[in-house]
Formats: sequence, structure tokens, C-alpha cells
Amino acid sequence: MPNRQLHTAISEPRFSKYLISCGNNKKRALKLYRGNLILSQKLYAVIGQFEIILRNSVDRHYRSKYGNDWISNAVQPGGFLDGVGCENSYHSIQEGFYALREKYSQNAMVAKLTFGFWTYQYSPKIFAAGGSTLLEVFPNRPFGTKQKDVFQNLFKINEIRNRIAHYEPLCFDVKTGQISTVYSQKRYSLLIELLKWLGCEPKRILYGIDGVTKAISLINCI
Repeated sequence: MPNRQLHTAISEPRFSKYLISCGNNKKRALKLYRGNLILSQKLYAVIGQFEIILRNSVDRHYRSKYGNDWISNAVQPGGFLDGVGCENSYHSIQEGFYALREKYSQNAMVAKLTFGFWTYQYSPKIFAAGGSTLLEVFPNRPFGTKQKDVFQNLFKINEIRNRIAHYEPLCFDVKTGQISTVYSQKRYSLLIELLKWLGCEPKRILYGIDGVTKAISLINCI
């Protein structure tokens, strides 16, 4: 993108952060901006693959425990999400029913529910309401792993997913504003670890998808 077109594509307040971190070198700042876009794309693809595997794993687990219509049953009177502390999940499902209407199916609902919904299945009250069995979804979790550990890890992934979805940069240290890929590297490493907990081989699952390490290296060389 030529510099003369830059102002039409990127707002001055947004680009100023890149300029400042690059010592007002426009060429370097534009390179960093592009590098951040590439990193966001690559990391979002990995998160998307992880999300699909996680939600399908939870769905299979609850199908075996509560039947193929577990989502619908969970919000019926007396269902495990029809109680105090489960309100957000309850409303997410009801909103899904409304959005899907005559096109509803269990599979469609699983795809419709957000990553936040699946993350909060590991929050204390919802985890307990579901029977406290969802750790079984992670067969290769380290010995001693608790519900709290999984919830905190999933929350971290959901956090960076939302940052990318809202076009927030991943190439800066949050506190100093300096160029840094430490945050992205940590979240990427966590994704790889959680895939292993799920019983997956990351290299095989992410073949042709994962370009995060290369994207991080490109930013580190700017």
C-alpha cells in the first residue's frame, strides 16, 4: 500500500501507535502494521480450529451424558442450565433458538454458540451444574488439573480471540507500548498445549493452517 493511500485505509489515531513505536519511521511503521495483520490472521485461524475441536468435544461428552438433545434439554424447567449462576448460558441458548428458528438442529446450535459460551461451561457454577465431568474432555491434561485451571486457560484464549475480532494490535507490550510479541507467543503456546490436552497432535491438526511462528518472527525482525 503506497504511503499516499495510507490515510484512506488506516485512521491517524490507529496508525500513530505504530509510528511512535517505530521512531516515526513511516516505512517501518507500515511494515509493522502489515505484520500485525498477518499475525492476527494466522493466530485467529489457529484459534478457530481449536474452538471447533473444543465445542465438538464438549458436545460429544454431553451427548453421551444427557442425550443428543442436551442443549435443548438443558434450558427446560429443571434442566442443568435452568438455575442460578447459569443465566448467561441459558440466554445464549435461547437467543440461538430465536436466531435459528425453523432451521434449528443440535449441530446448528453447536456451531451458533460462541467461544465464550464454551469457555463458561468451565466456570464454577456451570461446571458443577453440568455434573462436574467436563474435565474428561481433556484426556491428556496434566495430573492435578482442576476446573479452575481449564477455565482460566480458556478465558485467556477467549480474550485474545476478542482482541483480534475487535482489530486490537497484537504486536505491542500492553504496558510499555513497545514492539513485543511476547503476549501473542504465550497465547499461541497455550493453544498448542491445550490441543495436546484434548488429545490432538498439533502439527497434524494445524497442517496448512498454522503460520503463527513465522508471523511472529517477521515482526521480531522489523
